[in-house]
Amino acid sequence: MKILMYNTVSDEMPYVEKWTEKTGHEVVTIDQPLNETTVDRAKVFDAITTQQTTAINAPVYAQLAQFNIKQIAIRQVGYDVLDLPEAFAHNIRLSNVAAYSPRAIAEYTLTQLFNLIRHNKKFDRAMNKGDYTWAAGGQAREIHDLTVAVIGVGRIGTALAEMLHAMGATVLGVDPIYRAQNEPFVTYTTLDDALSRADVISFHTPLNDETRYMADENFFDKIQPGTIMLNFARGEIVDMVELEKALESKLLAGAAFDVTPNENDFMNQKQDVTALPA
Repeated sequence: MKILMYNTVSDEMPYVEKWTEKTGHEVVTIDQPLNETTVDRAKVFDAITTQQTTAINAPVYAQLAQFNIKQIAIRQVGYDVLDLPEAFAHNIRLSNVAAYSPRAIAEYTLTQLFNLIRHNKKFDRAMNKGDYTWAAGGQAREIHDLTVAVIGVGRIGTALAEMLHAMGATVLGVDPIYRAQNEPFVTYTTLDDALSRADVISFHTPLNDETRYMADENFFDKIQPGTIMLNFARGEIVDMVELEKALESKLLAGAAFDVTPNENDFMNQKQDVTALPA
């Protein structure tokens, strides 16, 4: 089988080489995403794989079908970049990564929470200017004093909740599925109750009709002043216009995101926002 690998990064190459040696399949790599401009590259292949944040639009599937492409394998968990009806209409099979390491993402989230409550970004900027005083960053907070609302208590949310609880935080869980095994470290409650009590809000939900732009104007109206927001799930969970308003008004004390619907320039300009690569 001949496979075209879109949007390849150098870190993937050792695994590609190992896999091709094991399976005997031919893999050609390019560093561009799959779109209407690059789809012609797939003409002589049997299947393609990609990892990207930009949507794969309807004309791409029609062109792939003409090339007799049998499968699109995306190298990521989230599949909202795919147009499922279009793919199925053209008899193209789809597959995604079953899961990343839940603990790795939970630790990543926790790391950014520490950065925010310790004002690390502010201190770094001040130190780069020669200011080494504690006043440059402001008063820090400690994990054990915080109430954290984990919205989405699946594998990642559960891993984060366990870590937070171990450090003394109060953890509120918001999820349509109740998991009794989480009771030792999570107090399940409603979204409204969690928002009214939380010092920190962390999203760990899939993107669907119920969660798309969940954090809208009404959502922000219910949170406490000085709340910290973390989103390491899906960009479209949070309305970025409302996020900016909340940061400008100091309703939010800070935010750390590695996903956004679009890359907003303002995020890199603010000392109270940590914008991370997806």
